[in-house]
Amino acid sequence: MAVYLHTTLEIRPSEFARFCETMEDIVSIVEGVGWKLTGGYVQRTGRLHTVIDLWELEDFNHFDRGMQAIGADPRSEGLRAALAEAVISETVVFASKAPYMRG
Repeated sequence: MAVYLHTTLEIRPSEFARFCETMEDIVSIVEGVGWKLTGGYVQRTGRLHTVIDLWELEDFNHFDRGMQAIGADPRSEGLRAALAEAVISETVVFASKAPYMRG
């Protein structure tokens, strides 16, 4: 049964472009171990510079495999530093499909 990872990230406006560049690398890394980015969104109302990502994972252990892949990548130190400067806050939620969801 799939597990969904929902992240909400508040980004410093001055770091938004750098955040997006960094996420390009991170997406490539975790897709390499099977994560599926089913949605990546930037809020246009409410708190601006807020990003919402929705990932499909195989199970809870798949999250750990993705984090290990990021840590093993030679760029990991730079990626972490870029995120530390760009991200004001992050909320991570695991979910499953609601009974009424189609598909």
